[in-house]
Amino acid sequence: MLGWVLSGGGARGAYEAGVLRYICDVLGPRLGHSVFPKVICGTSIGALTGAWLGAWGEPGAALLSDIWQQMEPSHVFRLNTLDLARAPLKLLRNQVPLGEKLSLLDPTPVYELVKNTLPWDQLYNRLARRDLHSLVVAATEVANGRCTLFADGMVPRPKKTATSRFHPTRVRAEHVLASAAIPFVFPVVEAEGRWYVDGALRQNTPLSPAIELGVTRALVVGCKPADLSDQQPPVQVEPTPAFLAGKALSAMLLDPVEEDIRRLEAFNRILAWGERAYPDFNQRLAAELRPYRQVRTVYVRPSENVATMAGEAFLRCVDSLPWPTRTLLSAVHSQEGDQEADLMSTLLFHRAYTAPLEELGYADARRQEEALATLMAVPVPAADGE
Repeated sequence: MLGWVLSGGGARGAYEAGVLRYICDVLGPRLGHSVFPKVICGTSIGALTGAWLGAWGEPGAALLSDIWQQMEPSHVFRLNTLDLARAPLKLLRNQVPLGEKLSLLDPTPVYELVKNTLPWDQLYNRLARRDLHSLVVAATEVANGRCTLFADGMVPRPKKTATSRFHPTRVRAEHVLASAAIPFVFPVVEAEGRWYVDGALRQNTPLSPAIELGVTRALVVGCKPADLSDQQPPVQVEPTPAFLAGKALSAMLLDPVEEDIRRLEAFNRILAWGERAYPDFNQRLAAELRPYRQVRTVYVRPSENVATMAGEAFLRCVDSLPWPTRTLLSAVHSQEGDQEADLMSTLLFHRAYTAPLEELGYADARRQEEALATLMAVPVPAADGE
């Protein structure tokens, strides 16, 4: 069973849109069959992307790319002069009630987009028809720090670990918005009587939930490029508040998905060896322990430094930004610079950055076409049980 695993990253989500546009608009027609998954698991901006594609299916990839190609900050948040002046005090006053006031930015525009523009009934109809078997969005519960996996469709029994829990429910706008609530940048969100923030705090790339749901072939799309610091030491920048905030966000995106994939590949080799060495290996394993299966993955992530892209894009668009947004992002830029603009790469919801980033996703997916085509080829039913 094919699954898509979509990670978080704020404005970096434009990259995911480009990857999925190539897969849906180019690769699918070349293969001559649908490449749409049965399971979608997403965190933060990946949750929004997953819900959008879950509702629209393959045609939604082009629609989503158009949004990122035309992106303006006003499509995501509001920021006026008074908000800018009050923000530091608002975040420090302990009498500010938990809720929509506890944030730097007012996310009303993206709230309205998610609540009113995303065709929720269409999503539920696709789940009911089994066009999509499962949609999972990850959010972090404020009270205990545990990752809650809101799961709609065909989901396993409620399951809890030390760090996460599956919660079968009807996924709605508040669950998706909770998954994308970057702490202090956007407000915490209430869902089903509990407060939640960005799921990236605990599980930025929800591969494990996809496997739990029966996925045997997983497309994993990350928004963070490979770590090249060993070959190219990072530019030394004074650790200003914005610089540290950007590095904290970048660290939040550095979850163990690469190690998860390495472990999967090692486990696949063990299962393949067992099948060759012992004809009844899988049957005995299932009978004595539990059923295990090989899980194939293709991991697509940025081939370029998205922080550098954001810093350079800001200089191209700064004069066109509204004064409060320009003031805020100029302060961020003055502390981060052009080369280490991690915070900027999360907050710059402007087409000067998101359009090239979307195009980079498209190009990176095209470069991995052979691996993606192999992953998404229609399998022989007897081979993986689909």
